[in-house]
Amino acid sequence: MPSLTVKRDADAEPARIALSEKRRRHLPACTMEQLRQRIRDGEYLVIIDGLVCKLNGFVDKHPGGPLAVLHMVGRDATDEVTSMHPREVVADVMPRWAVARFVADGSERVSFVEDMQLPYSAARSAGGEPANLDYVAIQRDYRQLHARLQAEGFFACDYSEYAREGARYVGLFVAALALVLCGPASAWTYAAAGMCTALLWQQLSFFAHDLGHNELTGRRDIDLVLGICVADVLGGLSVGWWKKNHNTHHIVTNDIDNDPDIQHLPFFAVSTRFFESRFSTYYGRIMQFDAAARLFVSLQDKLYYLVMCFARFNLYVLSWTYLLRSDFAPYRALEIVCVGVFLAWFSYLVSYIPTWPLRVLYVLTANAASAILHIQITLSHFAMSTESPDPEHECFCARQVRTTMDVICPRWFDWFHGGLQFQIEHHLFPRLPRHKLGRVQPMVKDLCRRHGMEFKEFSFIDGNVYTIRWLGHVASRVKTYNCRERLHDQAVASIVS
Repeated sequence: MPSLTVKRDADAEPARIALSEKRRRHLPACTMEQLRQRIRDGEYLVIIDGLVCKLNGFVDKHPGGPLAVLHMVGRDATDEVTSMHPREVVADVMPRWAVARFVADGSERVSFVEDMQLPYSAARSAGGEPANLDYVAIQRDYRQLHARLQAEGFFACDYSEYAREGARYVGLFVAALALVLCGPASAWTYAAAGMCTALLWQQLSFFAHDLGHNELTGRRDIDLVLGICVADVLGGLSVGWWKKNHNTHHIVTNDIDNDPDIQHLPFFAVSTRFFESRFSTYYGRIMQFDAAARLFVSLQDKLYYLVMCFARFNLYVLSWTYLLRSDFAPYRALEIVCVGVFLAWFSYLVSYIPTWPLRVLYVLTANAASAILHIQITLSHFAMSTESPDPEHECFCARQVRTTMDVICPRWFDWFHGGLQFQIEHHLFPRLPRHKLGRVQPMVKDLCRRHGMEFKEFSFIDGNVYTIRWLGHVASRVKTYNCRERLHDQAVASIVS
């Protein structure tokens, strides 16, 4: 089992904001009550490395979207920031936003706003049995592990892995083109071409994911533009939309009101809390648990795979909504052009298919078979915890382990899951190249074992069974909810009459 012993050198220390102790001492002190009052007055204050950073002038410029910042307001977000950003960003960029030293009250809390009604970030969902975990010790050992991985070069990209992946992308693209352009005009030919296209899109999604996390070059603009030029052109989906969505997901993983990756009404509800028609801070609207939602959710375990076959069409809609209507779309023009190129080449390819029924078959197969990617994505979170046992004290590491599941697969099958079957490791270290996540898993398991955190992992088949059973459990509660609503309506009617 790999040791967690950390080298005591400069590279092995956690990333810190580059302010000398003298400059830190000259900053005014800020108590918890002062922090809360300033937030009430409209300041976006985030605690990073013991400093209070005012991010009002930065929130609309944040590359990952404003919500990723707003969900950290009033919280000690040191681990969130250091896990999602290169060391130089933490050390050199953050000092310009520091306005005060935070004076802790000794309570070891990481959130100071759980009882406040913030218009941009709902309080973390609370509930469940007390965890009886030492969050301070977990946080300390997580930071030591992060520092060790940094010092030992784990965050350096291995470009040879992408050379192999590039060959796979080219092979799938050429196979799809050859089947459409040169294959016999039969349903089997175009179904096979659709499968090749779906696999290409699935594999490209893993590459776009890396670029969205700046794992390739470590330079945000280069990685993002490259991701747009590859994924938007070949897949037709907006990388900018994905980055905004995904960064929010990483900050508030599996939180009912804040995480868009589990907000799928009317089709799915991963918790009975969605029966309450809650407000989504991401979509800025109430997620109505109306008659349609009651119907779909009551059948969600039976409709899961069918709905997943149409999930990619929803992503097209979300991408275009983002590009045309979002206030935050820094590469809007480039993305519209690139998605337009996708529509042009894909339509031209489809035009080579001789009949409309065969064209529809190819397009539906390519998009429906993409369901495998959506199943892989939802498997890691749908059946996991959505309620924190202690939102004020639960640290970043404990929250990510609680809300995420790993998928077990043979080493030779890693390519199919893109290395992202190690989702717990990815959520703990989002910038770690996915080809190295498997090497980190034993270290993470050891961390969880020593601190009594449950490390959930299933085979792909067992993970599907586990998820379907959980969806079925939530679905079974709809009948009870409907009965309660009818009794309530009858009671109201009797009072009125």
